[in-house]
Amino acid sequence: MWIFDPQGIADGHPTWWWNPLDMAGDLAGARTLAGLFAAASRPPGAQRDAYFDPEGEELLAILLLAARLTTQPLTAVYRWLATGRNEGTVEALIEQGHELAAEALADVMKQPEKQRAGVFGTARKNVSFLADPNLGMWITDGHDNRPRFDADAFAASTDTLYSLSKEGPGSAGPLTAALTAAVVLAAERLAASSPRGRLAIPMVCPLDEVANVCRWRELPDLYSHYGSRGIILLSFLQSWSQGVDVWGEQGMRKLWGAANIRLYGGGSNEEGFLRDISAVCGEMDTRQLTTSYNGGRMGQSRSYATRREPIFDVATLAALPRGRALLMASGIDPVLIRTESVLDGRFGPSVRESLAARIPSHTQSPMPVPERT
Repeated sequence: MWIFDPQGIADGHPTWWWNPLDMAGDLAGARTLAGLFAAASRPPGAQRDAYFDPEGEELLAILLLAARLTTQPLTAVYRWLATGRNEGTVEALIEQGHELAAEALADVMKQPEKQRAGVFGTARKNVSFLADPNLGMWITDGHDNRPRFDADAFAASTDTLYSLSKEGPGSAGPLTAALTAAVVLAAERLAASSPRGRLAIPMVCPLDEVANVCRWRELPDLYSHYGSRGIILLSFLQSWSQGVDVWGEQGMRKLWGAANIRLYGGGSNEEGFLRDISAVCGEMDTRQLTTSYNGGRMGQSRSYATRREPIFDVATLAALPRGRALLMASGIDPVLIRTESVLDGRFGPSVRESLAARIPSHTQSPMPVPERT
């Protein structure tokens, strides 16, 4: 079991290390890594600058590639961007056959001062998290015999990886996103060389708070493809708008549409989103009784009419009670289900035992179990 916890959320310690530059073995991989850093470092809903954001991202990709080729640590890239000095990188790129990337880097260095400062500043902002010394031990070799994490070896193993980070100052979200992508891309390579192009044993990737700490720009485009490779992605979001902030309206709809199983757990007041769910759930026939009076003993008459009504209207979905969720899966009608606490399920005793061992106070004051209605 591997625990990546640079921010100490679960009191994790760097008993192993991982080099993000493993992804930057070629320019395509370096661009993927730079894109992950850029997306994770950008505040939700922020607009991209038409010039500086793409240029800064491309500069970062070239420097990531140069660091990999010269066996420099990732922190060297931040130093290059902060000082503007990167002696030998152009020559190293040329020696490794990346002449066009070398020319692009040299061209940025020759730009007018204000323009160059803008491009370098944008690239430096995308890796500003590297200035935090608490992250260094997780991503650099301390020459202390700690094992090095190998994404390809992990993808072929039965190991488990917990990758933790949180929002706010000092967030390790960019590294969390990069590590997640590295593992999934390694699994994709393994699947491509496996019989029928699928992993023999599927890899399950629950991405909790994916819009906060794992902002992978290409995720909506890859969702259905990874399913066919045996890579099962589970994305959890607080709201529809949260996903729109990261991937845009079109990207969020693509992500939602590509999923084979969609689960709504209640608590949303976004009318447009709830209206879409209501439409998917369809309508039902209801009988309506009408009574009329004409006077006298025999003046009463009754009639029944059938009309169509939503199975779940917007108000009902917004007020979905705790302990209930709406399951929408491919090939079946939407189903209202009852959720089960992890403390109540089949593994409940093991979970309680683990909590008691990890948190001594748990034996005196156990976690409250949600009521089941």
